[in-house]
Amino acid sequence: MEFALFDFVLASLLMGLGIGSDVAIATFARANQLAGIRTALIWIVGVSVTHTVFPMLGYLLTYFSLQLQPNIEPIVGLIAFAFIFFYLKGELADFIRSKDGSQNDDHDRQILVTLGLILAVSWDALWSGPAKSAQVIGWPELFVWLSFIVVGIFVSTLAIVSLSCALRVKKVVKHKVSSRWFAFWLQYTVVGYFGLLALFNYTLGLQLTWWQTLMTSGVVIALFMSQTFQKLSFRQIEI
Repeated sequence: MEFALFDFVLASLLMGLGIGSDVAIATFARANQLAGIRTALIWIVGVSVTHTVFPMLGYLLTYFSLQLQPNIEPIVGLIAFAFIFFYLKGELADFIRSKDGSQNDDHDRQILVTLGLILAVSWDALWSGPAKSAQVIGWPELFVWLSFIVVGIFVSTLAIVSLSCALRVKKVVKHKVSSRWFAFWLQYTVVGYFGLLALFNYTLGLQLTWWQTLMTSGVVIALFMSQTFQKLSFRQIEI
């Protein structure tokens, strides 16, 4: 059977889009924290490597008929959720204590949530491996392994483009108070979404729809950021 180069490129790009869309969303939401070169580099390199290696591992696990993934999923979910939880706890505490919503940029905290989010947005890439094993039937072996690299490059491109767009949007809403509040709420909601997604799907085995998880995260974050909660918190501090 003659190998079609067009099929190879199209299949690789579609796979990259499928497993990289959450990377683009998370990158856009965390643009403020990814303004630093080191943090941005860790994020982009991290998601690029995981979205190259994880599908490859999933493919190999399927190829050799190993059943390791279900056994380690709960642990990965807890680790990702814990990293994101402690990050949001610190960020929301800073937000509540701040009169204008400005944030204290804790470098260690940013590294923590970056690692947690890399796990959260990359773990589903591991499951693309089994689908890949059916997709590459009839492909030359070289192109099978090359396709994983193409996917990783495409995901890194998505992350870079998303970050660039987000930084441009940030300049427009930077000096608007309501826009700033919404920007922080959106950022924390998306970050919290991935934390809950890891906890619900990987650890607890709850197959909620994406909008249910996102809505849960949005409501919880809004409650913590609300004026009422801020007043209650300040009263507790004064007491």
